[in-house]
Amino acid sequence: MMRPSIFSSLEKEGVGKTSIACATAIALADSGKHVLLVSTDPASNIGEALNSTVTSTLTPVDGVANLDAVDINPQDPAQRYRDRILAPVRSFLPQKEINTITEQLLPSNFQDHALPK
Repeated sequence: MMRPSIFSSLEKEGVGKTSIACATAIALADSGKHVLLVSTDPASNIGEALNSTVTSTLTPVDGVANLDAVDINPQDPAQRYRDRILAPVRSFLPQKEINTITEQLLPSNFQDHALPK
């Protein structure tokens, strides 16, 4: 069994990440590789770029064999993460402290880091 390859791009806005990712995914799929294209961009447009409906569920890309795509809203796992961190302390910390911790755990404070499952 071949080891999977993972490519990631965390460049700034407007540099062509989506175009390059979609073109690379199509080229790899066309060469026979099985490809999963994942977007965690809150303003994702990979569906438009692929001319296919892409949702939060694994979806085959129309017209491209071997290519699946998924669009993950980073707010969902971020909220689950915040809830998991705050659950043990909600019953005894003052609301002011809970608010401070919540603010520190906002996605803008860890946007370039992997989100835990």
